[in-house]
Amino acid sequence: MYKFILSSTDENNWLKGHSREVCFIGRSNVGKSTLINALTNQSQLARTSNTPGRTQLINFFQDINKKTLVDLPGYGYAKMPKNVKMKMIVMIEEYFLRRKELIQTFVLIDSKVGPTIDDKLMIDSLKEINREFIVVLTKSDKVKQSELHKTEKSLKKITNDYIIVSSKKGTNIQKLKKIINSFF
Repeated sequence: MYKFILSSTDENNWLKGHSREVCFIGRSNVGKSTLINALTNQSQLARTSNTPGRTQLINFFQDINKKTLVDLPGYGYAKMPKNVKMKMIVMIEEYFLRRKELIQTFVLIDSKVGPTIDDKLMIDSLKEINREFIVVLTKSDKVKQSELHKTEKSLKKITNDYIIVSSKKGTNIQKLKKIINSFF
């Protein structure tokens, strides 16, 4: 059972006292919080919203064994005040550059939308700083097989390391749990 530990804005108030964590990042409204809830079998652990841009802090969740999941703010939401957007960009950059406990990043991409320019920039940034990542195609229950194949084709130009999930239907959630647990 996971529980919410704290929200953070910068290195001074990051979670301390554990050794490893994995994080989730993606565009606003891609389903990060919903996926965390599905992975932990806890519908109310991470706050979900139909309004993009709600997660504006780094949120740490931990189980009794100190396995830590981190929900990062979404990127690419245009209707956010510029100063708030800049704070979040700096917060995310600092996290990726300085977080020693981070062992794996899961980049979430909407199956229907496919990789956006923002997603490609995030992946390129992670590659540039040598951060390990796996792409998670979310919301696969909302697309036709033909659309999903099209998304996979464009994704394979960027990476071959991905998994397709549906939090709503539970598709590949157990498989993703096993992947996550392999890092602890």
